[in-house]
This record gives sequence, C-alpha cells and structure tokens, in this order.
Amino acid sequence: MPSYSKPTIEAVKLRNPIEDVVRERVPELRRAGALWQACCPFHEERTPSFKVDPRRGTWRCYGACQDGGDQLKFVERAYNVDFVEALKLLATRAGIALPEEPSGPKVDQDPLFDVLRRAETFYRGQLRRPHGAAALAYVRGRGLSDATIDAFGIGYAPSGGSALFDAATASGVAPRDLVELGLARIDDHGQPHDFFRGRVLFPVRDIKGRTVGFGARRLSDDEHAGPKYINTPQTPLFHKGRVIYALDMALDHVRRAGHLILVEGYTDVMAAHQVGLRTVAAVLGTATTEDHAALVRRSGARRVSLLFDGDDAGRRATLRALEGLLPLDATIDVVRLNGVKDPCDLLIAHGRAPLEEHLAHAVDWFQFLLEWVQGLEGEPRWKAIDQVLALLWRLPRAIPRDERVAQLARTLDVPLESVREQMASAPERRRAEQAAARRAEQASTPLSAARQADASTAQTSGGQAAAVAPLVERAWRGILGAVLQAPSLAAEVAPWLERCPQGALRELFTAVLEADAQRPGAFTLDDVFVQLAESRARDLVVPLAGDAERSEDLALEVKEHLAALERWESEQRLAEALQEAGALPRGVAGRAQAGAAQLRGGDVPGSTTFGEPQLHTDGDDTQLRLLAELDAQRELIKHQRRFAPASRTTPPR
Repeated sequence: MPSYSKPTIEAVKLRNPIEDVVRERVPELRRAGALWQACCPFHEERTPSFKVDPRRGTWRCYGACQDGGDQLKFVERAYNVDFVEALKLLATRAGIALPEEPSGPKVDQDPLFDVLRRAETFYRGQLRRPHGAAALAYVRGRGLSDATIDAFGIGYAPSGGSALFDAATASGVAPRDLVELGLARIDDHGQPHDFFRGRVLFPVRDIKGRTVGFGARRLSDDEHAGPKYINTPQTPLFHKGRVIYALDMALDHVRRAGHLILVEGYTDVMAAHQVGLRTVAAVLGTATTEDHAALVRRSGARRVSLLFDGDDAGRRATLRALEGLLPLDATIDVVRLNGVKDPCDLLIAHGRAPLEEHLAHAVDWFQFLLEWVQGLEGEPRWKAIDQVLALLWRLPRAIPRDERVAQLARTLDVPLESVREQMASAPERRRAEQAAARRAEQASTPLSAARQADASTAQTSGGQAAAVAPLVERAWRGILGAVLQAPSLAAEVAPWLERCPQGALRELFTAVLEADAQRPGAFTLDDVFVQLAESRARDLVVPLAGDAERSEDLALEVKEHLAALERWESEQRLAEALQEAGALPRGVAGRAQAGAAQLRGGDVPGSTTFGEPQLHTDGDDTQLRLLAELDAQRELIKHQRRFAPASRTTPPR
C-alpha cells in the first residue's frame, strides 16, 4: 500500500471543507450555530445526533454510533473504502494530483490471479492468429477499433480440445489451478478439456483491475451451438454478483462526474468508452446484489442511470438492476431507448450525441415502473404490481415507500387497501424465492474444499469442519447486526451463545457479550473492536451493523430470528427422525411426515415476518408433542435393536 506524506494529506483535507464533503452524502445537513447537524447517516434515528465542526474539521455521532473523525474517516465509512482510496477520492474531488505510487512489482496475495493473467495473455494472442480471424472480424464488425480491442483485452478461445490447458501446463501451471478457476475440466476418462472453445473472450476484472474471470460469446448463429454468452463458472475469484464489468476503467471518471451509467453488454461498454463516455460499466446479466451496491457506493456515484436495451428483455434487466440498487443513497433513473436495439448500435452508428440526448431525458425509476404497469391489463398488471411492491420494500426508508404505494394506487385507479394487502404478502413470497435461489446457487458452487471451509464452516466438537446452513448463518448475522446497533438487546440473546455456530460469528458474539459485561447495554462498536483484537471477525462488525441500520424494529427482528432458529432446529430433529420413519409404527411415521410437511410449508427459516412473531402457536405445540413422541419411539427402537439376535446369514462364497 502506498504511503503519502503528512503535507500531502493535509493539502487534500484543506481543499475539501468537511461540511461540503459530508453534505454530498447527507443533503439534509443544516447549520446550527457554529456547528452543522443532521440525523446520523450510519444508523436510524429521529433526533439529530450527528455534528460537524468546520473549525476543527471533524464530525462525530453522539448517538448509537459514537463514531467520528475527519474528512478521510467520513469518506472511508460512507463509501466503504480504505484510507488510500478515500484520499484518492478527495484528491480527485479537489483536482489535486497525488504523487505516483512507489514503483516496483505488485504481487497479488493469491497466485491464482497470475494464472488468470497468463490465460488472458494466451487468449489475446490467439485473436490475431489465422484461426482467430472470424473472432477478430466479429469484434471489428461491431465497430470496435483495434485500440479499443487492445484496451479491453479481447481474445479468442480456439475451437476443439485443450489448447489453453496444454499451453498453460507446459509453462508450469498446475492442472488443479486451471480446473479451480473454471478454465478447464477433466472428463470421466481423465482427459482435460478447455472450458471456453470457439468463442470471443472478454476479460472480467475486479475494481483493482485484476482479471478474475471471462465472458465469452459464441461466433456461430446456430442456437444448438450452446448459449450465446457464457461466463466463467463461480470460482474462488469470480462471482458475477460481485463484479461490475469495466468499473475499474470507469472508476476515476465516475468519481469526477458523480455519475455511473450501467448497461447490459460488453460491446455496449466498449462502444461507449470508444466515443468518450467513460462513466459506463455493466452488470453481467444478473440481478444486482448487495455487493454490486457496495461497488457503486465505492465509486462515489451520486446518480446511477440504467441504460438497457429498448425491448422486453431490457425492461426485465432494468427490474433486476433495481433490486440491489434501490437501497443506495443515490438518484436512480432509467433511460428509455424506444425504437433502438441496443446502446452499441446507437453509439457506433451516430456517435455520443444521440445517447447524451436520451440520458438528458431519463425518467425517475418509479415513474418508469408506473408507465410500465399502466400499459398492462388484467392478471399481468397485478403480477407487475407485485414486482413493483417487492422493489418498494427495498427502499431504506418507510415514508417514501408509503407515499409511493399511494401514488401507485392513484395512478392505476385501484383501491389503496387492495394494494396494501398485496404489499403485505409480496416480501414474504420474494424472500422465499430468493432463499430457494441462494440454496440452489450454493449447491452448485464449485469452491475448493479449503476455501469453502474457510468461508462458511463451523468447527464441530470433534474438530472437523461442518458447513453452517445458509439460513442459520443469515439468522445469526441478523441477530448480531441488531445487537451491534442496539446494545440493550445483548442480555436477551446471551443465553444463545452455545447454540451459535463456531467460527467468526461465535467469536463476534463472544466479543459482544464481553463488551456488554464491561458496559451493560451501552457498549460501542469500538468496544467490540477492542475485544476482537486481531480476530477475523473484525471484518464482520461494520457490514453487520450497517445492514441492521435499515430495520425499523430491531427487537422484533431479533425475536423473529430466534423463532426462526427454533423452527430450524425442530425441522432438523424431524429430519433425523424421518430417516428412521421406516422402523417406526405406521401412525407415528405418518405424523412425522405430516409434521415435516407442515414445517416445510411454513415460513422460510431465517426470514422475517411482518407482525408479532408467534412463538407458541398451536402448530408449534403440535410439533413439540410430535418430537417428544418421536424421541420416545427412537429410544424404544434402539433398545430393541440392542437386544436383537445377530443375523446368522452366511455370505456367499
């Protein structure tokens, strides 16, 4: 990490008055005598406790956060960046050129990055060989210049067998690394095959400019030749929900302009950069995630424009993009490309002027949704309303949400109560769908055993790594996040310590209880950091506390998570019992299956409900009685098996 002199740091701070820096993220900041004040941007509150002192160049929260510092500390926390990135952001804002970083080779911590860099070099070299002529013709046919092709590192994966595998292993790359990175596969006969074959290759880089994976387009128009676009499968370095294509190249321009334009495709990005629109990046054909939102926050964008294709697929892409972006404290608008196939075609044919005209007439995201729903009738309209309501639940504040629900009802001329009833059930269905999608995704993730264990395992009493159920982990993250924001809840959850999975979550829980013992119900995040020392759990504190900030009732959230854990534990006991159901009396087995079905049909464990949690419903009592009966029956079966005569069957010779 580069180091900068104290005079350089002070010059950057001097050119960035703290009240101006804070006001960009907290527009409601108002003067109060010699100070400025507002509600703290880092936690929910109704009475302003956030103070800014221009004389000292400092800020401090006197509420739940108890945090404070100078301009750099504010930027670090507001944009989720480290000190050096915060300094660069403020330097760019003030038009100050920082000294060049110390020269010398940069060594990535993970050697897998080097494998991907060498793969990119291989693919780029293939593009201008005779067998890459068709691929080169395709990208040039899209209007991309050779300079753009080189800048974005476009390459070609040869058709057929194992060209990359052979070249890489011949240069010393381990076959297991190629497999782990999704570059090659080994068939049932032990033969290697390249994952990408006969396709144009687009390197996908992280925000630091390191290649983490590839996107690939087939050259053939034959639909039987596989999907038009494929990505590197999920690997230890690549997850398409955690990367924004070309954000590394757009980053400095976005920070200067405060504006990020998101498009759908690789060529859309490249065409935009080619004509001088350098604030353009792309999500990789997936719904935006919290990780995407964190990247946008780090970019410093105060306005995000969604510029997708002007067809039904483009509208669906817009809806997916809104999912993760709405919680951002940023202006989000939608660019309508009516009558235009995609941004690349528009840019290549007519340059940047027509696109800038479309950007100037972008509409607010909610207005875009209203216009869409207005154009529908009958059942499609109500399904669309359901999608809109699910998006409204993504908003961080309740008041705008209510206002928009009322506006939706007025615009569509439907009863407000009908919309409210539909809204009450929308998030539950949405969470169930997302939970199912996450389970499917996790089940298909080809992480190495070591990396998977490090990321999401707990230690059993025997010392072996055992995977933590995603729903259990989500519930505990919610509980600990709430306690970090409301220390008074620590005493309520303390008895659950031994039921918390081993690992980082348990370490954080222990630190919270130790901090609470010293300052009952009044500890701060700093107190927790002190207890954690060098523990890896330190990295969880700020993200978990930040997630809980959006909750309107943290105590209710904790109760719901605890109830969900109780249900999950009951379901596990039932699942174990069902494994022995064949040996149980018929009536008991039937009731076991019915009880399990009841649990499966209930709330998704780890999700929250809207209303008081029903911790002692008739259904729960039924389940408890069933569990008691099953436990008794299992003990009887064990006893019978213990005294049963051994089999005298002689195995065949």
